[in-house]
Amino acid sequence: MAAKIKITRKSYVRENGTVAKATSYYTEDKGKPGKTPITDRWYQHNVEMQWHKDLPAEIRRANALKAHKGDVLATARALQALANVTTDSETSKIAKIDADYYFAKHQ
Repeated sequence: MAAKIKITRKSYVRENGTVAKATSYYTEDKGKPGKTPITDRWYQHNVEMQWHKDLPAEIRRANALKAHKGDVLATARALQALANVTTDSETSKIAKIDADYYFAKHQ
């Protein structure tokens, strides 16, 4: 269970003259501003694609499409997401190429 913190807002007057009353409420502590929790730092995919940059393009793409049950758009979006979050430039480049292939096929 995440820690709860109390947020308090002072009353203020809006430009149109309406008075917003002071209020307070409890919410989850999200940590330091600008810092993503370690558990959320990596892309959490929903489908295991068996996609590896070392495989030939034909096999990579077939594995990804099979994992998404033939849904071309879902496959393209998953590969695009992988390309966007990976820190390996070669993986990013190859995943982007495969995503573009499926986006073009979807058209």
